[in-house]
Amino acid sequence: MWLFTKWIVFVIFILSATVTTMYYYSTEVLKNTRATKFKSLRRISSSKKQLTNPGANTSRFLPNAHGNRTYILFWDHPWSVPTEGFSEGNMGGCTGTYDRSKLPEAGAVVFHYSNLDRESMPWKHYRDPEQIFVFSSHESPSYVIHGEHRHAMTKFDNHFINWTMTYRTDSDVFAPYQESKVINKIIDEGGKWIDSKLAKKKKVALWVVSNCALLRGSKMRMKYTDALVEAGLPVDRFGGCFNNKDEFKQLSADDLDAYKFYLAFENAQYCKDYMTEKFWRNSIGAGRVPVVWGPSKEDVQKRAPTGSFIHTDDFKSPADLAKYLLYLDSNDTAYREYFKWVENPDEMTLELAKTYELTGPHRLCKMMLSNRERKSHPSVSDFFHNEKTNCFSSHEDAIK
Repeated sequence: MWLFTKWIVFVIFILSATVTTMYYYSTEVLKNTRATKFKSLRRISSSKKQLTNPGANTSRFLPNAHGNRTYILFWDHPWSVPTEGFSEGNMGGCTGTYDRSKLPEAGAVVFHYSNLDRESMPWKHYRDPEQIFVFSSHESPSYVIHGEHRHAMTKFDNHFINWTMTYRTDSDVFAPYQESKVINKIIDEGGKWIDSKLAKKKKVALWVVSNCALLRGSKMRMKYTDALVEAGLPVDRFGGCFNNKDEFKQLSADDLDAYKFYLAFENAQYCKDYMTEKFWRNSIGAGRVPVVWGPSKEDVQKRAPTGSFIHTDDFKSPADLAKYLLYLDSNDTAYREYFKWVENPDEMTLELAKTYELTGPHRLCKMMLSNRERKSHPSVSDFFHNEKTNCFSSHEDAIK
């Protein structure tokens, strides 16, 4: 009996110890599970705050893993017009696309200044804290304010944007109008390129324009050109302003190659670095000497091949400029001086050629994949409107 009782006590002890151990173990597991779940929820909550807080992670470097994201998503075409904007496809190691389903895979998302017109803020779409949101514009503030009546970029403010990508050299991503590798191609051909172009020169000046009176700059350049013609300069003028677009389209390549000068007159005056296809494609790339009105001479000197252009600011009046252009028309040696940068490019011109090898999206891709330092812009409005007074003015200055 005593042995039986002892055996019963032993069994009860073992069962009690087992139950106690199992209870302790289950309690610890539950505690750890709850702690882990709580930490996970905190991470998710923190992540959501980062996704919805455009100012999050404003001073970090992009992690190496970010380099695996090679999509550049263009949120929409400018003004939602399919024919406008950057082309899709290969962008030097990245792929440009307008397919929004690629948003979670995009390393950068590019917004033209018109792209948030239909969006309500704060941002309600997906945003990974490591993605780069980019503000893009190729229009002058003068046009945006007076042509489209956009007086602020408030939807892009409050740290929504990480990088800016415009024609201005103070942008995070420099995106010039100059087409990739054009200058290099011209320099590589050198004297042969000059000889082939100059052999066809038989006419004086060409100007194609369709914006006649929308902006202050539009009106001023029309008046300046009228003054050049009145002073005796032969200028063949085409475009919507002269009701002869169809006539211009009928000109042959030889007809277009015959012009010595192109009036690279912008629609805005003294807007920082604003040099468009008028200077590059219609002048430099076509073998014509650009006659510049709009950007300051200082800005053009920093952006153009040395000695490649003529600036209206160097002349007291349109009549003086007309006289000088007629002189160059009659003096082949003096005219050829404006192409010295092709045969004997100086160091600055060669550096510019390297700069213009990359388009804006190609440069964006390179910066994105190289883990360039990330930041955010408190106010894109302040950046965009950081201009001289004349750039915004609607008052027409008198032509001297």
